Amino acid sequence: MRCRRFGKTGWQVSEIALGGAWFYGRPEFGPRPVSHGAAIVERALELGVNYIDTAPLYGSGRSEEVLGHALKGVKQPFFLATKVGYLPEPFDYTRDTVMRGFEASLRRLQRDRVDLVQIHETEKAGWEGVFGKGRTLEALIELREQGLATHIGLTGSDLGLMVRMLGATDEFVSVITYLKYDLLVQDAREALVPAAVAADAALICASPLHAGLLGSRRDHWRQQGRFRDRYERLERVEAVLDRHGLSPADAGLRYLLSDARVGTILSGVDSVAELERSVAASDAGPLDAELIRQIEEA
Repeated sequence: MRCRRFGKTGWQVSEIALGGAWFYGRPEFGPRPVSHGAAIVERALELGVNYIDTAPLYGSGRSEEVLGHALKGVKQPFFLATKVGYLPEPFDYTRDTVMRGFEASLRRLQRDRVDLVQIHETEKAGWEGVFGKGRTLEALIELREQGLATHIGLTGSDLGLMVRMLGATDEFVSVITYLKYDLLVQDAREALVPAAVAADAALICASPLHAGLLGSRRDHWRQQGRFRDRYERLERVEAVLDRHGLSPADAGLRYLLSDARVGTILSGVDSVAELERSVAASDAGPLDAELIRQIEEA
């Protein structure tokens, strides 16, 4: 497993990170026991993954509970990130809800601190909800000053808003982009990627397989009709990859690894097999420049 510099923190983070959205099972398959998620976490650490991301939203706290169980007694170093937002309901981005939500996360994680606390889907808070007096950023700085979190990060879908926020303060050490940078969509490259570089904030690419459309959930989403506007593009990319003997799942991860500006790829897996396949992308390394050109042309 190769590592990359995680922005201004200076951390050396595994280039494949573990996302906790599906530790407890996907909706279409039903819930799975804690032991299932714990086995994924244990195998990830064995394979050299040293960055793990979760959130209260994932399974209404079940993801954090799985991690609390799985990481108990682990001695090897790792970085643990969670988020604030959504819970407790209604989440109004005031100091009180931020503090109560974060304290609940620590209880579920069975820890007294985390390495990174992030604002979950920043567009839900808006500018005032983040920067207003007595609102989210003030609360997170207070948590950091208390030693309960080492650093603060952003996540979200509103690229323009996150660009503005990165430019407004140097408090944010990382930014997650979701469904905006992968084999099918490169919207984040236009403004967010340069903004992250300028701010020396680690760029985290979440859901690198476009919510599974490039992988195990391709048929599921087609049956649901979700991402319909991506199907034609997907077929063109698949045709290119077929000529090179590559699957979209493998190529999707390696495509992002080809961009040295990416700090880590956050892979939300629901099985040890999916995890091992994601980690194998790090071993295989980036795609060659000519193949990237053909993919982007398609």
